[in-house]
Amino acid sequence: MKRIIFLVALIAFGFSATAQTMKVQSAYADMKNNRLANAKKNIDAACENESTKNDPKTWHYAGLIYAKLVEISQTDAKLFNKQKIETPIPELAETSTKAILKSIEIEKAANTSEYMGANINTLKYIVIYQFNRSFDVFNGGKYTESIPLLENVSNLAQIVKDREIYMKSNACVALAYDATNQKDKAIELYRNLVKEKTTEEAIYINLYLANKKAKENDKAINVLKAGVKNIPSNYKLLGLLSGAYIENGNKEEASKCIATLKSMADTISQNKPTVLVIIANSLRDANNVDDAISMYNQSLSLDPNQNEAFSTLTNANYGLGVLYFNWAVDLKDQSDKLPIEASEAYDKLQVESKAKFSLSIPYFEKVLAKKPNDIATLNALKVIYSRLEMTEKYKEISAKLESLRTK
Repeated sequence: MKRIIFLVALIAFGFSATAQTMKVQSAYADMKNNRLANAKKNIDAACENESTKNDPKTWHYAGLIYAKLVEISQTDAKLFNKQKIETPIPELAETSTKAILKSIEIEKAANTSEYMGANINTLKYIVIYQFNRSFDVFNGGKYTESIPLLENVSNLAQIVKDREIYMKSNACVALAYDATNQKDKAIELYRNLVKEKTTEEAIYINLYLANKKAKENDKAINVLKAGVKNIPSNYKLLGLLSGAYIENGNKEEASKCIATLKSMADTISQNKPTVLVIIANSLRDANNVDDAISMYNQSLSLDPNQNEAFSTLTNANYGLGVLYFNWAVDLKDQSDKLPIEASEAYDKLQVESKAKFSLSIPYFEKVLAKKPNDIATLNALKVIYSRLEMTEKYKEISAKLESLRTK
């Protein structure tokens, strides 16, 4: 009697296993025919059933079905809404990811690879979705929240061998560390990214600034050299490198950088005014004043409104303002160092200094017309108005700066 009962149990188990296998096949058929709610229901059941939950095919199909739901949520809202699935999209993506990884894990344990290629391809799509979602969080300024999301994307990108997303997600993690004052972690990741030849400009600039702050000038220059090598068309890095060489007294290498920038300017049309300003800034800092003025004016002739400038520092008006401002300060310093009996020379230098301060005013005021809250420009004008005893203008600028500080 016991033997008969056992046989009945085996038969029942056979029916159950077959039913669950059918659910896997039905789930796949439903997916192909866009009956995704049914597909999800069947595959969820198969993933929990003892007879099918250890089959890599089950998890492979689960990954596919959930990935399909993510895909149509982005591309076919009407079809997605028809499914009446209330699970949030990020959760669907995460379920797809876990299912694919489970399928891969089971196959690795069994030393098979029947679904490996298809699983990787599906995961590649999910990684792109996950990166875009994580980047939106990062780009929205939610840096702390973005870090674990981006780290997860980086790990997945390594599995699918997507170098671009791997590098971009790590770059965002590094910048998020920096933004949340986790400087040591940021610097470590910056260095790894530089070694891996990242093409993200911000990584080189931030690591350069960190090394410079630590007074590691050789390392700072080497970072910029790596950036110029890995992103040869990046004129901003080349401009920083020329400035770093000038600051360290290496005029020969600075001249090579400036020559390369001039060659760039001769061969481009887009962003040419900005490149000319970068060249002018380097020439100005190297005390090549006449050539610097010429370059600034070339930039202004191409773009009088300086619309291409990506920051105040690459605005020709600001550059000329700084040039004349610094010139005025140098002249005043020279006059202050004269002995008391050299009154005539003192007066002459004072007059020349004030004349240079006056020349800088219209350029700074043009910058202020477009960027009324630019602190550097406001501070420069405050000094100038004070030196030239322009009382009303001085009061106006001082009040503006005070209002910005109290905001």
